[in-house]
Amino acid sequence: MPAIDLHHLAIKTDDVDATVEFWNNVIGSHSVDRPDFGFPGAWLQFGETMIHLYGGETALNKEGGHDRGSAAIDHVALSARGFDEMRALFDEKKLPWRQMDISSFHLWQLFLHDPNGVLVELNFDARQEPPGSAGPDGNNVYDPGNF
Repeated sequence: MPAIDLHHLAIKTDDVDATVEFWNNVIGSHSVDRPDFGFPGAWLQFGETMIHLYGGETALNKEGGHDRGSAAIDHVALSARGFDEMRALFDEKKLPWRQMDISSFHLWQLFLHDPNGVLVELNFDARQEPPGSAGPDGNNVYDPGNF
């Protein structure tokens, strides 16, 4: 039987609270109950997918520090709605972001980093966006090698 969906992704963080705030208040997940594993962390839910956050000693690398970025995973891509509102929220929160319009696929994209340096890609079906949505404007264009 093949895999059928992404169940969760796990992020090791040196700041659980800031990471919860970003994912819940910027991306739109919500906190859910988490068992006591004996180390700090949080579980966040959106749709059928979860994000598991690891804090404390469990989040340390072999050298005793905290890794940044996505390591071998290049980015986390999520389906989203409300391109214009999300871009305005990023500006309001003074978060650096990039955008892309792949018009041949009816795809608008926004890119930003979470507090741990994980690249988050938000994909919007332009055909499903509210009437009058502006979408990407050609500024701040995403360059995979330079963001």
